[in-house]
Amino acid sequence: MLSKSVAFVVLTAAAQLSADEELLAREIVQLFEGGNSSCRSSFSCCNGSSATVSAELWDHVKAFAHNYHVRELLDSTPRMLERHYTFYNLWDRMKQAGSMQVFAADCYYGVVSMLLNALPAIEFEDGLHVAQEVFLTAAEMLERNNDTEGANWTIPREPLQLQMPLFLGLLPNNCAGSALRIYVYDTKKFSAGSVFCSAGQWGVEVLLHRYFAASSCRTLDPNQADLFLVPDYRACHLHLAPTYMHKGLTRIEGDDYHSQIIRNHKDKYRRPAEAEEQFQELLKSLPYLDRKKGMDHVFIFSDQGFIVNFTHTFPSWRDNIPHSIFLTTEAFTPGCGPSCFSPWKDAIIPGHIDLDRIQLIASYNQPTSNRSFLFNFHGRLPVNHDYYEKVTVRKALLQFDELADVSVGGFIEEYFEVMGSSHFCLVPEGTSSWTNHLYESFFAGCIPLILSDRYVLPFQDLIDWPSLSIRWPQEAVAIEMYLYVKDLVVNQRPLVEAMKQRVDAHACWFNFYQLDGPCSPYKGILHDLEKRSRGMPRYLHPTHWVP
Repeated sequence: MLSKSVAFVVLTAAAQLSADEELLAREIVQLFEGGNSSCRSSFSCCNGSSATVSAELWDHVKAFAHNYHVRELLDSTPRMLERHYTFYNLWDRMKQAGSMQVFAADCYYGVVSMLLNALPAIEFEDGLHVAQEVFLTAAEMLERNNDTEGANWTIPREPLQLQMPLFLGLLPNNCAGSALRIYVYDTKKFSAGSVFCSAGQWGVEVLLHRYFAASSCRTLDPNQADLFLVPDYRACHLHLAPTYMHKGLTRIEGDDYHSQIIRNHKDKYRRPAEAEEQFQELLKSLPYLDRKKGMDHVFIFSDQGFIVNFTHTFPSWRDNIPHSIFLTTEAFTPGCGPSCFSPWKDAIIPGHIDLDRIQLIASYNQPTSNRSFLFNFHGRLPVNHDYYEKVTVRKALLQFDELADVSVGGFIEEYFEVMGSSHFCLVPEGTSSWTNHLYESFFAGCIPLILSDRYVLPFQDLIDWPSLSIRWPQEAVAIEMYLYVKDLVVNQRPLVEAMKQRVDAHACWFNFYQLDGPCSPYKGILHDLEKRSRGMPRYLHPTHWVP
């Protein structure tokens, strides 16, 4: 007998059934009769059938149930997108056959996992609204039958309550109490793929878009707007460009670049050689840009200023948007210098860190008394990455690798544990002046020791940076720095403890998943935008006026 809790997947016989409905009902009954009572009651049979997929395939689906929301850090590549299209193709097969009820009867949590893993590809192919509907269906299925543990399936709930609704624009907010009125453009293809593009440091392009689009600040009337936000997932789309013989990619036969799994792969990314042309196309789609010569338009830059993956995305920006507001992680665009950033109109924003990463780092945050390392740095160095061969400050760090009370070197699995066991975290310049190492240090309770002279820090009138960090000249990285830090830790412990407490208290300024409360990156960004909006001229180069 079928469980009452799955009655919603069975077509009842209250009315005359069509032939197709009778076949569907029989298939569902056969699936339930094929398992034992224990697996039927816990929705864990997943035996497979000719009407669904094989048991082996359900096992593969199960392997991705626990990390449906996770993308590898900084891995916005075709290889990663293939994973989601694998699930999309399975979902599309089920949808075209009109057999979701049969699939759910066969493997209930397998269907939930399939839907959640397919979401990034669904958004690319079918749009945001369909992705929202599929997400809500999956969430409802889990709410209806939520004993995943009893079924031996691991499907995390927290992403269904916070990350995924935020990425999909389903999480309203009060705009940190701001009275600003912000018009959010629908930039169509330029902001496609919010779920996929939310990962890694470039995810700030998505988070700010979705935050303001779902906020009380948003206005649909351009005449009421103080500012205009221009969503553009530039960094993500450029990093989606395939490389020659990309490792692990299931390539089209005879094509050394494109995937046979990702549908219309050639339309999913931006070509670096066309970056200027693409930016010009974006500007032409903004009907209100010229009203104030772009002064009230806000653009987001999440990589190295105008540089993304070593490509200048808009060389002619000075001729097109010289007065617009740039929210940028990097004040010094490589090859451009200070002229690409104006502290009067532009604002520095933190890089995005995935919530799972934040929580994992924070889990290793030790009290000062339990910290054994003076300082640490692990990451890209001249000895492990070609791009860093000329980064002298990182090369200088290698002089400390033999010291017992510091931890310096390349990537290590226990990196977060080392951060949480260090009094100070080194924040050296890389291929540009900014690095997410700064923001990660806050979640580890690790006092930032900044070794990047050109690093412009965010929220400077909200955070007293000298009270919770050290800035050391990047050309003076030597044994004297080590001795200075050692003296602080050994002889000035109360000062170190106080700095550590301030670091902990200020971590919320860099958590893009903290939407409310006394501090959040959104609150800091809105503070900066309010100042710039208040100081903006009412008009620039007016055509004419008469009394």
